[in-house]
Amino acid sequence: MTTSTDRRPGAGPAGWHDLDVRLAHSKMAPQLLPVLDGTPGVRLHVSETVTADDADVLVGFQFPPGSLAGLERLRWLHLTGTGTDHLAAAGLRPGVLVTNSAAVPVTAVAEYAVSGLLMLLKDLPELVGRQDAPWYRSGAVMLAGSTVAVAGAGRIGRAVVGLLAALGAHPVAVTRRGDVPVPGAVRTVAADRLAAEAPHLDHLVACLPGSDGTRGLIGRDVLAALPAHAAVVNVGRADTVDNRALHALLRAGALRGAFVDVHETEPLPDGDPVHTVPRLVVSPHRAFAFPGEPGEVARTFLANLDDLRAGLAPRDLTGRRPGDPTTPDPTTPGPTPRPSERNAT
Repeated sequence: MTTSTDRRPGAGPAGWHDLDVRLAHSKMAPQLLPVLDGTPGVRLHVSETVTADDADVLVGFQFPPGSLAGLERLRWLHLTGTGTDHLAAAGLRPGVLVTNSAAVPVTAVAEYAVSGLLMLLKDLPELVGRQDAPWYRSGAVMLAGSTVAVAGAGRIGRAVVGLLAALGAHPVAVTRRGDVPVPGAVRTVAADRLAAEAPHLDHLVACLPGSDGTRGLIGRDVLAALPAHAAVVNVGRADTVDNRALHALLRAGALRGAFVDVHETEPLPDGDPVHTVPRLVVSPHRAFAFPGEPGEVARTFLANLDDLRAGLAPRDLTGRRPGDPTTPDPTTPGPTPRPSERNAT
Protein backbone atom coordinates (compact mmCIF):
# COMPACT_ATOMS: atom_id res chain seq x y z
CA MET A 1 0.00 0.00 0.00
CA THR A 2 1.40 3.39 -0.95
CA THR A 3 1.75 6.37 1.35
CA SER A 4 0.19 9.79 0.94
CA THR A 5 3.56 11.18 -0.17
CA ASP A 6 3.83 8.74 -3.07
CA ARG A 7 3.99 10.58 -6.41
CA ARG A 8 3.67 7.60 -8.72
CA PRO A 9 1.24 4.69 -8.57
CA GLY A 10 2.87 1.57 -7.21
CA ALA A 11 6.00 3.34 -5.95
CA GLY A 12 5.28 3.21 -2.24
CA PRO A 13 8.00 2.42 0.30
CA ALA A 14 6.92 -1.19 0.83
CA GLY A 15 7.76 -2.01 -2.76
CA TRP A 16 11.42 -0.96 -2.58
CA HIS A 17 12.75 -2.91 0.39
CA ASP A 18 13.58 -6.26 -1.25
CA LEU A 19 15.39 -5.81 -4.54
CA ASP A 20 17.62 -7.66 -6.97
CA VAL A 21 19.96 -5.02 -8.41
CA ARG A 22 22.08 -5.79 -11.46
CA LEU A 23 25.22 -3.72 -12.06
CA ALA A 24 25.67 -3.66 -15.82
CA HIS A 25 28.67 -1.36 -15.80
CA SER A 26 31.57 -3.69 -15.04
CA LYS A 27 34.27 -1.01 -15.40
CA MET A 28 32.67 0.94 -12.58
CA ALA A 29 31.55 -2.08 -10.55
CA PRO A 30 34.75 -2.39 -8.44
CA GLN A 31 34.22 1.17 -7.18
CA LEU A 32 30.43 0.90 -6.89
CA LEU A 33 30.39 -2.38 -4.99
CA PRO A 34 32.13 -1.19 -1.77
CA VAL A 35 29.59 1.61 -1.42
CA LEU A 36 26.51 -0.40 -2.35
CA ASP A 37 27.41 -3.74 -0.77
CA GLY A 38 25.60 -4.35 2.48
CA THR A 39 22.67 -2.05 1.67
CA PRO A 40 19.71 -3.62 3.50
CA GLY A 41 17.24 -5.32 1.18
CA VAL A 42 19.55 -5.12 -1.85
CA ARG A 43 21.06 -8.19 -3.55
CA LEU A 44 23.78 -7.18 -5.99
CA HIS A 45 24.59 -8.99 -9.24
CA VAL A 46 27.36 -7.90 -11.63
CA SER A 47 27.06 -8.55 -15.37
CA GLU A 48 27.97 -6.25 -18.26
CA THR A 49 25.43 -7.97 -20.51
CA VAL A 50 21.76 -8.06 -19.63
CA THR A 51 20.67 -11.53 -20.69
CA ALA A 52 17.78 -12.34 -18.38
CA ASP A 53 14.77 -10.68 -16.78
CA ASP A 54 16.10 -11.34 -13.28
CA ALA A 55 16.39 -7.90 -11.70
CA ASP A 56 14.07 -5.28 -10.25
CA VAL A 57 16.70 -2.57 -10.69
CA LEU A 58 19.37 -2.10 -13.34
CA VAL A 59 22.40 0.17 -12.98
CA GLY A 60 24.37 0.90 -16.13
CA PHE A 61 25.77 3.43 -18.57
CA GLN A 62 24.53 2.85 -22.13
CA PHE A 63 22.53 -0.01 -23.59
CA PRO A 64 22.67 -1.30 -27.19
CA PRO A 65 19.54 -1.44 -29.36
CA GLY A 66 17.08 -4.07 -28.18
CA SER A 67 19.06 -4.97 -25.05
CA LEU A 68 16.34 -3.86 -22.62
CA ALA A 69 13.38 -5.32 -24.51
CA GLY A 70 11.31 -7.90 -22.66
CA LEU A 71 12.48 -6.97 -19.16
CA GLU A 72 9.03 -7.15 -17.58
CA ARG A 73 10.37 -7.42 -14.05
CA LEU A 74 12.47 -4.26 -14.35
CA ARG A 75 10.97 -1.34 -12.40
CA TRP A 76 13.84 1.11 -12.13
CA LEU A 77 16.84 1.95 -14.31
CA HIS A 78 19.61 4.10 -12.85
CA LEU A 79 22.12 5.45 -15.34
CA THR A 80 25.71 5.97 -14.22
CA GLY A 81 25.95 8.75 -16.81
CA THR A 82 23.64 11.49 -18.04
CA GLY A 83 22.24 10.70 -21.48
CA THR A 84 18.87 8.99 -21.95
CA ASP A 85 18.67 9.27 -25.73
CA HIS A 86 19.67 5.62 -26.26
CA LEU A 87 16.85 4.13 -24.18
CA ALA A 88 14.08 4.10 -26.77
CA ALA A 89 16.21 2.07 -29.20
CA ALA A 90 17.29 -0.19 -26.33
CA GLY A 91 13.64 -1.20 -25.93
CA LEU A 92 12.97 0.06 -22.43
CA ARG A 93 9.26 -0.35 -21.83
CA PRO A 94 7.08 2.60 -20.81
CA GLY A 95 6.54 3.10 -17.10
CA VAL A 96 10.01 2.09 -15.90
CA LEU A 97 11.47 4.70 -13.57
CA VAL A 98 14.63 6.24 -15.05
CA THR A 99 17.09 8.17 -12.91
CA ASN A 100 20.55 9.31 -13.87
CA SER A 101 23.76 10.65 -12.36
CA ALA A 102 23.63 14.03 -14.07
CA ALA A 103 24.50 15.93 -10.90
CA VAL A 104 27.78 14.04 -10.40
CA PRO A 105 30.06 15.28 -13.22
CA VAL A 106 28.79 18.86 -13.46
CA THR A 107 31.87 20.61 -12.09
CA ALA A 108 34.28 18.25 -13.86
CA VAL A 109 32.64 18.77 -17.27
CA ALA A 110 32.34 22.53 -16.81
CA GLU A 111 36.02 22.81 -15.89
CA TYR A 112 36.95 20.66 -18.89
CA ALA A 113 34.88 22.77 -21.27
CA VAL A 114 36.47 26.01 -20.09
CA SER A 115 39.92 24.37 -20.16
CA GLY A 116 39.34 23.35 -23.78
CA LEU A 117 38.32 26.88 -24.67
CA LEU A 118 41.39 28.34 -22.94
CA MET A 119 43.60 25.79 -24.71
CA LEU A 120 42.43 27.12 -28.06
CA LEU A 121 42.60 30.78 -27.10
CA LYS A 122 46.10 30.49 -25.66
CA ASP A 123 47.45 28.40 -28.57
CA LEU A 124 48.46 25.63 -26.17
CA PRO A 125 48.18 22.80 -28.76
CA GLU A 126 51.11 24.46 -30.57
CA LEU A 127 53.34 23.71 -27.58
CA VAL A 128 52.53 20.03 -27.18
CA GLY A 129 55.57 17.93 -28.08
CA ARG A 130 57.55 20.94 -29.30
CA GLN A 131 60.94 22.09 -28.12
CA ASP A 132 61.29 24.76 -30.80
CA ALA A 133 58.30 26.99 -30.09
CA PRO A 134 59.28 30.62 -30.73
CA TRP A 135 60.14 32.64 -27.64
CA TYR A 136 58.27 35.85 -26.81
CA ARG A 137 55.76 35.40 -29.65
CA SER A 138 52.20 34.20 -29.33
CA GLY A 139 48.87 34.44 -31.09
CA ALA A 140 47.02 34.05 -27.79
CA VAL A 141 43.88 36.09 -27.18
CA MET A 142 41.99 36.99 -24.03
CA LEU A 143 38.97 35.14 -22.72
CA ALA A 144 38.18 38.05 -20.41
CA GLY A 145 35.96 40.54 -22.18
CA SER A 146 34.87 38.09 -24.87
CA THR A 147 31.27 37.12 -25.60
CA VAL A 148 30.74 33.36 -25.32
CA ALA A 149 27.49 31.60 -26.18
CA VAL A 150 26.70 28.59 -23.99
CA ALA A 151 24.18 26.39 -25.77
CA GLY A 152 22.14 24.49 -23.20
CA ALA A 153 21.32 25.79 -19.73
CA GLY A 154 21.03 22.58 -17.77
CA ARG A 155 23.30 21.87 -14.81
CA ILE A 156 26.47 21.78 -16.89
CA GLY A 157 25.59 24.79 -19.03
CA ARG A 158 24.84 26.86 -15.95
CA ALA A 159 28.14 25.79 -14.37
CA VAL A 160 30.01 26.80 -17.54
CA VAL A 161 28.25 30.17 -17.50
CA GLY A 162 29.36 30.67 -13.91
CA LEU A 163 33.00 29.84 -14.64
CA LEU A 164 33.10 32.06 -17.72
CA ALA A 165 31.60 34.97 -15.80
CA ALA A 166 34.15 34.49 -13.02
CA LEU A 167 36.95 34.72 -15.62
CA GLY A 168 35.63 38.01 -16.95
CA ALA A 169 33.86 36.75 -20.07
CA HIS A 170 30.34 37.75 -21.07
CA PRO A 171 28.30 34.51 -21.30
CA VAL A 172 25.18 34.40 -23.44
CA ALA A 173 22.87 31.51 -22.50
CA VAL A 174 21.07 29.76 -25.36
CA THR A 175 17.83 28.01 -24.45
CA ARG A 176 14.91 26.72 -26.48
CA ARG A 177 12.68 29.73 -25.95
CA GLY A 178 15.14 32.27 -24.58
CA ASP A 179 12.62 33.52 -22.03
CA VAL A 180 14.18 32.30 -18.77
CA PRO A 181 17.09 34.31 -17.29
CA VAL A 182 20.17 32.24 -16.46
CA PRO A 183 22.24 33.38 -13.44
CA GLY A 184 25.58 34.80 -14.55
CA ALA A 185 24.59 35.21 -18.20
CA VAL A 186 24.49 38.72 -19.65
CA ARG A 187 21.42 37.71 -21.61
CA THR A 188 19.48 34.67 -22.79
CA VAL A 189 18.57 34.02 -26.42
CA ALA A 190 16.31 31.51 -28.10
CA ALA A 191 17.89 28.61 -29.97
CA ASP A 192 16.22 29.61 -33.23
CA ARG A 193 17.99 32.99 -32.97
CA LEU A 194 21.47 31.49 -32.62
CA ALA A 195 22.42 31.88 -36.30
CA ALA A 196 21.44 35.55 -36.18
CA GLU A 197 23.37 35.96 -32.93
CA ALA A 198 26.49 34.13 -34.17
CA PRO A 199 28.21 37.06 -35.96
CA HIS A 200 28.19 38.99 -32.66
CA LEU A 201 29.79 36.16 -30.66
CA ASP A 202 33.44 35.48 -30.00
CA HIS A 203 33.13 31.79 -29.08
CA LEU A 204 30.61 28.99 -28.66
CA VAL A 205 30.41 26.22 -26.04
CA ALA A 206 27.89 23.42 -26.62
CA CYS A 207 26.51 21.62 -23.55
CA LEU A 208 23.41 20.12 -25.17
CA PRO A 209 21.86 16.74 -24.36
CA GLY A 210 20.70 14.45 -27.13
CA SER A 211 17.06 14.68 -28.19
CA ASP A 212 14.92 15.29 -31.25
CA GLY A 213 14.85 18.96 -30.31
CA THR A 214 18.62 19.39 -30.03
CA ARG A 215 19.84 17.20 -32.91
CA GLY A 216 21.70 19.43 -35.37
CA LEU A 217 20.82 22.55 -33.41
CA ILE A 218 24.30 23.94 -34.02
CA GLY A 219 24.15 23.55 -37.77
CA ARG A 220 26.15 24.90 -40.68
CA ASP A 221 24.18 28.16 -40.62
CA VAL A 222 25.31 28.83 -37.06
CA LEU A 223 28.91 27.70 -37.53
CA ALA A 224 29.40 29.59 -40.80
CA ALA A 225 28.05 32.78 -39.24
CA LEU A 226 30.64 32.77 -36.44
CA PRO A 227 33.55 35.19 -36.90
CA ALA A 228 36.90 33.85 -38.09
CA HIS A 229 38.43 34.30 -34.62
CA ALA A 230 35.78 32.09 -32.95
CA ALA A 231 36.56 28.87 -31.10
CA VAL A 232 34.00 26.09 -30.71
CA VAL A 233 33.83 23.60 -27.82
CA ASN A 234 31.47 20.63 -27.58
CA VAL A 235 31.04 18.69 -24.33
CA GLY A 236 27.39 17.80 -24.97
CA ARG A 237 26.12 15.22 -27.45
CA ALA A 238 27.96 14.78 -30.74
CA ASP A 239 24.87 14.95 -32.94
CA THR A 240 23.88 18.37 -31.63
CA VAL A 241 26.62 19.87 -33.82
CA ASP A 242 26.96 19.50 -37.60
CA ASN A 243 30.43 17.99 -37.41
CA ARG A 244 30.91 17.75 -41.17
CA ALA A 245 30.30 21.46 -41.47
CA LEU A 246 32.61 22.13 -38.53
CA HIS A 247 35.41 20.09 -40.10
CA ALA A 248 34.93 21.77 -43.48
CA LEU A 249 35.13 25.22 -41.92
CA LEU A 250 38.28 24.31 -40.00
CA ARG A 251 39.90 22.95 -43.16
CA ALA A 252 39.03 26.20 -44.91
CA GLY A 253 40.55 28.27 -42.08
CA ALA A 254 37.22 29.85 -41.24
CA LEU A 255 37.49 29.35 -37.45
CA ARG A 256 40.23 29.67 -34.85
CA GLY A 257 39.76 26.09 -33.71
CA ALA A 258 37.53 23.52 -32.05
CA PHE A 259 37.77 21.29 -29.00
CA VAL A 260 35.46 18.26 -29.19
CA ASP A 261 35.04 15.70 -26.40
CA VAL A 262 32.12 13.77 -27.97
CA HIS A 263 32.00 11.87 -31.24
CA GLU A 264 29.35 10.09 -33.27
CA THR A 265 31.45 6.90 -33.24
CA GLU A 266 33.26 6.07 -30.02
CA PRO A 267 36.02 5.08 -29.70
CA LEU A 268 37.10 6.71 -32.96
CA PRO A 269 38.56 4.12 -35.36
CA ASP A 270 42.29 4.17 -36.02
CA GLY A 271 43.03 6.36 -38.99
CA ASP A 272 39.73 8.22 -38.79
CA PRO A 273 40.05 11.37 -40.93
CA VAL A 274 38.86 13.49 -38.01
CA HIS A 275 42.44 13.26 -36.71
CA THR A 276 43.68 15.17 -39.75
CA VAL A 277 41.38 18.17 -39.36
CA PRO A 278 43.55 21.24 -38.70
CA ARG A 279 43.08 23.13 -35.43
CA LEU A 280 40.73 20.44 -34.10
CA VAL A 281 41.55 19.05 -30.66
CA VAL A 282 40.07 15.55 -30.42
CA SER A 283 39.37 14.65 -26.78
CA PRO A 284 38.56 10.98 -26.01
CA HIS A 285 35.27 11.60 -24.14
CA ARG A 286 36.75 12.16 -20.71
CA ALA A 287 35.29 15.46 -19.55
CA PHE A 288 33.24 13.68 -16.88
CA ALA A 289 36.17 11.98 -15.14
CA PHE A 290 37.48 12.73 -11.67
CA PRO A 291 38.80 10.38 -8.96
CA GLY A 292 35.68 10.36 -6.80
CA GLU A 293 33.21 9.86 -9.65
CA PRO A 294 32.31 6.16 -9.08
CA GLY A 295 31.69 6.68 -5.38
CA GLU A 296 29.52 9.72 -6.07
CA VAL A 297 27.51 7.71 -8.62
CA ALA A 298 26.95 4.99 -6.01
CA ARG A 299 25.85 7.53 -3.43
CA THR A 300 23.52 9.11 -5.99
CA PHE A 301 21.89 5.73 -6.55
CA LEU A 302 21.47 5.24 -2.79
CA ALA A 303 19.96 8.71 -2.36
CA ASN A 304 17.33 7.88 -4.98
CA LEU A 305 16.67 4.53 -3.29
CA ASP A 306 16.16 6.37 0.00
CA ASP A 307 13.63 8.62 -1.72
CA LEU A 308 11.70 5.64 -3.07
CA ARG A 309 11.70 3.91 0.30
CA ALA A 310 10.33 7.10 1.85
CA GLY A 311 7.51 7.17 -0.70
CA LEU A 312 8.96 10.14 -2.59
CA ALA A 313 9.70 10.63 -6.25
CA PRO A 314 13.43 9.99 -6.72
CA ARG A 315 15.39 13.23 -6.82
CA ASP A 316 17.17 12.37 -10.09
CA LEU A 317 14.10 11.22 -12.02
CA THR A 318 14.82 12.19 -15.63
CA GLY A 319 11.24 12.66 -16.77
CA ARG A 320 12.29 11.11 -20.10
CA ARG A 321 10.76 7.64 -19.86
CA PRO A 322 10.00 6.09 -23.26
CA GLY A 323 6.28 6.26 -23.94
CA ASP A 324 5.66 9.34 -21.82
CA PRO A 325 3.48 11.84 -23.70
CA THR A 326 5.72 14.80 -22.91
CA THR A 327 9.36 15.38 -22.03
CA PRO A 328 11.04 18.43 -20.51
CA ASP A 329 12.82 21.01 -22.64
CA PRO A 330 16.47 19.88 -22.48
CA THR A 331 17.90 23.33 -23.25
CA THR A 332 16.05 25.22 -20.54
CA PRO A 333 16.90 25.41 -16.83
CA GLY A 334 14.92 22.88 -14.84
CA PRO A 335 13.68 22.98 -11.26
CA THR A 336 16.09 24.03 -8.54
CA PRO A 337 17.88 20.86 -7.35
CA ARG A 338 17.75 19.78 -3.73
CA PRO A 339 20.52 21.35 -1.61
CA SER A 340 22.00 17.90 -0.98
CA GLU A 341 22.67 17.26 -4.65
CA ARG A 342 26.39 17.41 -5.32
CA ASN A 343 27.51 19.92 -7.94
CA ALA A 344 23.92 20.85 -8.85
CA THR A 345 24.70 24.52 -9.28
